[in-house]
Amino acid sequence: MSLRRLIVNADDLGLHPGINAGIFHSHRNGIVTSASICAGGAALDDAVAGVKASGLEVGVHLTLSGEAPVSPPSALPTLAPAGRLPAYFTALFWGLTTGRIRTSEVERELAAQISRVADSGLTAAHLDSHQHVHLHPALLPIVVRLARRFGVGALRAGRRVVPLLGLRPAALALFAWRAARHARREGLRSPDAMLGVAESGRLREDRLLRAIDRLPAGTSELICHPGTDGAAIGSAYAWGFAWDDEARALTGAAAREALARRAVQLVSYRDL
Repeated sequence: MSLRRLIVNADDLGLHPGINAGIFHSHRNGIVTSASICAGGAALDDAVAGVKASGLEVGVHLTLSGEAPVSPPSALPTLAPAGRLPAYFTALFWGLTTGRIRTSEVERELAAQISRVADSGLTAAHLDSHQHVHLHPALLPIVVRLARRFGVGALRAGRRVVPLLGLRPAALALFAWRAARHARREGLRSPDAMLGVAESGRLREDRLLRAIDRLPAGTSELICHPGTDGAAIGSAYAWGFAWDDEARALTGAAAREALARRAVQLVSYRDL
């Protein structure tokens, strides 16, 4: 039987107390092995305390949209002209394409985010990003350069993106494949495959079991978004995510039974 290993990484740690609670619950009582922390999140201090208490491995969830920057806005006149990062990744990409957003400001902000996590006493095992923007060809070299600068050994990327709902995000899959090749050439580790990319916030139990059933040989990363009190989280982030459903799926017996049945080994980024 081919060896199958799985990183179960929960995104958005530090954005909201309910997200923090769901992630730590899903690590303590479920299958979450890793989390990605948002340096500019309103609940960062709570997240840092929880990581130190639980021993949960973390990476930095690089954020270039939807939040306030970590750097002073005066240092980011094109990236955050009104004191906020672009509302969505499409605005970010358009600004980069047209030259309205300077890449030097992007690098300054991302460095500040990694520094803030390090200054909190946490050691990042990997880098990834909100809305997967680090995979974009214009941003990937910056992120790889920062990973090497800060001694971060791994990057979210995958030579395969495995769809669970019949949806194949073709452009993102191509970016992920190219990013994995580039990262490995630069001495960074990355998983062989990514799952849960197109199912953000919708990883209910049936889809989680489908993900486990479709795991290819090698090391895969399953991206998830657990939380508790989804109504409260949704009042702050109107993304339509089913945070509570994901937490229930990740802590349910069915997931553990499926992993055991397929002899899947749960690992984290440091095991790559």
